[in-house]
Amino acid sequence: MKKCFYFIIILGLLISCKSNSKKANDYLKQGINKTYSSDFEEAIRDFDKAIEIRPDFAEAYFYRGNSIYNLDGNIKKAIEDYNKAIEIKPDFADAYNNRGNMKSYLGNEKGACYDWIKADKLGRENMQDKIKKCSYYIK
Repeated sequence: MKKCFYFIIILGLLISCKSNSKKANDYLKQGINKTYSSDFEEAIRDFDKAIEIRPDFAEAYFYRGNSIYNLDGNIKKAIEDYNKAIEIKPDFADAYNNRGNMKSYLGNEKGACYDWIKADKLGRENMQDKIKKCSYYIK
């Protein structure tokens, strides 16, 4: 009887987690669609909801960083989101690329180069033009 009770509890937790994951994914998809429509404020709200449901959702941080930058050019806040995405998912090549872009906008070419090279090593395509600029900064 006790085993059956524990099984039901575990099954309930698994179903609840799957349901939350689906909700977070739904908010992510909605946010991405709003980004494509240039509705960055609403997109950010959707990414916030996805993150609230799943604080370890690297993709939601990544896309929120993109929307924050596109909304008002807040490079430092975008970098914070890319940092969080990379912290959660260290092999997130697109997050390295975008963080590198932001660092470059701030004049931190050396930091940008490290991120672009990392993105390239992780399999991000079409990085060669950016990396060509890095020979001066990276020896």
